[in-house]
Amino acid sequence: MTERRRKAIIKRRLTIILLLAVLAAAVLLAGFLISKAVRKDAGDSKTDGSDISPTSSQESEKSENNTASAPRDESLPDTVTIGEFTLDANYSNLFLVNGENPLPEDYDYEGNLLTMDEKYINGSLRQIDKDIWPYMRAMIETAWKDGVKLYMWSPYRSYDTQNMLYQNQVKRCMDKGLDRAAAEAEAATVVARPGTSEHHTGLACDFNMASDEFENTEMYRWMTENAEKFGFIMRYSKEKQPITGVIHESWHWRFVGINVAKEINSLDMCLEEYLEYKNSGK
Repeated sequence: MTERRRKAIIKRRLTIILLLAVLAAAVLLAGFLISKAVRKDAGDSKTDGSDISPTSSQESEKSENNTASAPRDESLPDTVTIGEFTLDANYSNLFLVNGENPLPEDYDYEGNLLTMDEKYINGSLRQIDKDIWPYMRAMIETAWKDGVKLYMWSPYRSYDTQNMLYQNQVKRCMDKGLDRAAAEAEAATVVARPGTSEHHTGLACDFNMASDEFENTEMYRWMTENAEKFGFIMRYSKEKQPITGVIHESWHWRFVGINVAKEINSLDMCLEEYLEYKNSGK
């Protein structure tokens, strides 16, 4: 074998060895990358919620909803039957709207409303939250059967209607000699600023009249004895004005739910106090 041929064979063998080494390194690298990807997928699957135990899931729900942490009183009824009406006693709506908790700018003022028959109304406003209508109807018709002439005077109000009422009240305050800022502040204790009124939600209603005289009527006496049976509370009392920021309104009643209304009244709380109480986990 010539020297030239021997060198060619050696060179070819070295080339083959080098190619095999490169191929082996590529295989090892591919295996490492695939293994790393599998481990990452496995780790991700542990955090996507699919392997969370029922106990952990329940704890997570409680952390997101503080009021859910309070155990339900098993002595409370699930349904209440009053005359021909059977009502869900557990249904409630505790949506808080006041001067410190205005409605969001994108709030849907009319999306959950229905228009009531005129026979239930003694004013011009005829809309109410459709979910509380069964409770309202049951209360009014039960009052009628008891010989009490209970009617809705001012249920749902639009933003524009509330603004008109508020501005009229501001003017009355200014006519008494108050400057604009003082007039607006005083007016807000009588007529909520637009965007901060419970009337915007369709969950509240003024009955028969917006006057202190309502407190001297048979309608008011009937309401104080029976409204909670249908899920309604008198929203603004004189004693709670430092908390609600609203004067005593015997004619303004708000739906919260049957079982909730009974608890609020038994605790002698307003809605603000009750929500704070429930959120404290008591």
